[in-house]
Amino acid sequence: MNKLHIQIDYCLEFKSAFHFGTGLRNGLIHRAIAKDKDDFLYVPGSTLKGVVRDKCEQILGLFELSAHEPHTEISRLYEAHPQPTLISRIFGSRFQPGTVYFDDANLVDAQKAWFESPSSNKDTKDEKRSEYRARQIEQRTQVSLSRLTRTAQPGALYHSEYGMHGLTFHGEIKGVLKGTPLLDVSGNFPLLVLAAGLLSIDRIGGNKSTGAGEVDCSILENQLKVNGEDIQIDDLLEELPYLDKEFYTELREEAFS
Repeated sequence: MNKLHIQIDYCLEFKSAFHFGTGLRNGLIHRAIAKDKDDFLYVPGSTLKGVVRDKCEQILGLFELSAHEPHTEISRLYEAHPQPTLISRIFGSRFQPGTVYFDDANLVDAQKAWFESPSSNKDTKDEKRSEYRARQIEQRTQVSLSRLTRTAQPGALYHSEYGMHGLTFHGEIKGVLKGTPLLDVSGNFPLLVLAAGLLSIDRIGGNKSTGAGEVDCSILENQLKVNGEDIQIDDLLEELPYLDKEFYTELREEAFS
């Protein structure tokens, strides 16, 4: 199998408020949102990786291709196999580390300027910094629900931070994928699944019940790099409709032979 050195620069544009929690409190805020060292919001790469993995498993399911949940007994058998499944090749497993890395997605520079203090005085600027950074965030008061009665639990109000809608983040996915020679076009099947999974993201950093986390995902300049060369994403995705069960049967026989 040939190795594909890949780089994908992507963009996340949030259409609704979103929340990437830290698991920590912040004063009276029970659910604080993740911020970088400069107090700007960001999208954790680990969160994106989990969402993309789930989307890739769904895509494989459309073609009747097996994708096992990562924490089941059967998945442990597949993970321990000398030739791992396609999902394990892309995202890694407990027996084999992943070779594709998801960096954190950072707020674009043009929008960072919205939350910078205009003061040129350093002391004043430092004082105003937290005030301007706070404009990225909206606070929501929520209530815990009883699973038994499906009603609000008395005295169970809590406060959460959400990033404001309309913010845009840029991130990068890079690493090495093992291609397959069964495809006529340079053996890009794992990359094809990864790119399709990334572009199918429509929600991250929230849940449907609160209406949070709606997002548009795109690949910058509509292209990605494979072994240092630019590939148009539309050309790559054209291969997707031609995949079928017969194709994967051949791929699976090769992988486990």
